Amino acid sequence: MKNASAAECTRACVKNGSDFALLSGDKLYTLKGDKSSFPKWAGQTVTVQGQVSGTTITVDAMTEK
Repeated sequence: MKNASAAECTRACVKNGSDFALLSGDKLYTLKGDKSSFPKWAGQTVTVQGQVSGTTITVDAMTEK
């Protein structure tokens, strides 16, 4: 998306069927859990609490970093 912020681009991708994801260094994790809480954190630097299984994080909580 030309001229879109990271948050706008993320929300558009999710609207089109993609999952929310977290990039940490060079690792990409798919986020699972209460998806209604994810959009407000799109494009932001956050701390995620949850359980990691392979490349998936089941999110318990997200907070601003």
